[in-house]
Amino acid sequence: MPKLPVVPLTPFQAKFLVEGIGTFVLALTVFLAEVECGAGALNGTTKIRNLAPIAAGFILAVMVFTFGYISGGHFNPAVTLGIMFVNIIRIDQALAYIIAQCIGAFMGAGFGVLLTGPGPQMPAPEVYRGLPEFIFRGFVGEAIFTGALVTVVLHVACSKQKDNHFYGFAVGMTVMASAYAVGGVSGGCFNPALATGFQVVKCFAGYCTALLNLWLYWGAPAAGALGASIAFKMVHPKIGQQGAAGADKDEPAPRHEQLY
Repeated sequence: MPKLPVVPLTPFQAKFLVEGIGTFVLALTVFLAEVECGAGALNGTTKIRNLAPIAAGFILAVMVFTFGYISGGHFNPAVTLGIMFVNIIRIDQALAYIIAQCIGAFMGAGFGVLLTGPGPQMPAPEVYRGLPEFIFRGFVGEAIFTGALVTVVLHVACSKQKDNHFYGFAVGMTVMASAYAVGGVSGGCFNPALATGFQVVKCFAGYCTALLNLWLYWGAPAAGALGASIAFKMVHPKIGQQGAAGADKDEPAPRHEQLY
């Protein structure tokens, strides 16, 4: 058997790669589920958009279980920020993760368009009507439920119970429940990378209205992540005390960083 021509990666490069792959799969799944491209839509009679959060929750859980031992399975800049805020990963590591996530989300949205074709049906989170009260509601909804997501991540993957077998399921089900809770208010994104990828790709197709709300889908998740991190540090003040500044980014991650 001939050997496969592979280029071995450093641990840090492997983390960057799997963060991009995981976010790509997540973005593509969400995109296709939102435009009713699933098996239930093959005959053109079944409308399944209201089931999209289920697909999003389960694929996120699967990706977290798949790549969590390598990168932590963030696939979301808000999660990465939350982990950084509690001093588990360094700023440069967080920035690399976020870049990988945005690239993966952009590619996922791009392949979604390739499979479905461009048009106004392309999903992109936005706050409809653009009135101040709706912007406020959307911001609050995204912030609260992104905070809930980051809270779950921190407590199931960075606390004393981090060596468990349910962390991926807990994260995925949080996203699913949150999307059902405020999807009609804010778009139910909770992920700045997905928001950016979807909005930019839709704008390339000539539909740029959603891009006007890009600031909201970065600001609200960041606020939620910060709030969740502060609450977590109040409960677990010793976690992250030694800091991440001295960690060599090419060394294998400690257990808490491998998960998140």
